[in-house]
Amino acid sequence: MLLLWLTAMVPSTKPPACDQLHPETCRSPTAAQMAFLAVALSLMSIGAGGVRPCTLAFGADQIDRRDNPNNKRMLERFFGWYYASASFSVLIALTGIVYIQDHVGWKVGFGVPAGLMLFATVLFFAASSIYVKQKATKSLFSSFAQVAVAAFKNRKFPLPASPASTKWFYHKDSIFTQPSDKLRYL
Repeated sequence: MLLLWLTAMVPSTKPPACDQLHPETCRSPTAAQMAFLAVALSLMSIGAGGVRPCTLAFGADQIDRRDNPNNKRMLERFFGWYYASASFSVLIALTGIVYIQDHVGWKVGFGVPAGLMLFATVLFFAASSIYVKQKATKSLFSSFAQVAVAAFKNRKFPLPASPASTKWFYHKDSIFTQPSDKLRYL
């Protein structure tokens, strides 16, 4: 988010201002400016892809108490509030932040989310000593390596010769697709 904010703040990271009345005088961004923007967007997507799937499980770990008789109800309430707050955040982002960008400017429009992200990061690390932290039972990388090795070893296995309808379960109303030779080792 910080790099994206810098594309609005630092003049050398964006093309010069353009005259809307004479668009033929507008200059295209340089390769370095496009690369900077691509890196900023890529890092944002990697960060979001790493954080979003983990927040729900991490939050559930904080309130999951198996010895509590109200545990199931607490988890249901947590999931409900999680999705409600996530939807409300999207609503704010699609209305409030866009309004700020249109009426105040891109610098403030990107600065507000960057500042909120910084605030959330500081708050997260400040409270990290009180979090419930689950111990990893096995390495993610060793499991991934095992799957990759098994896929490589099975790459030449032929498909069964019998009809697929006797081997695969599917609903009566669904359309069944026969297995193909593509990616058969998986």
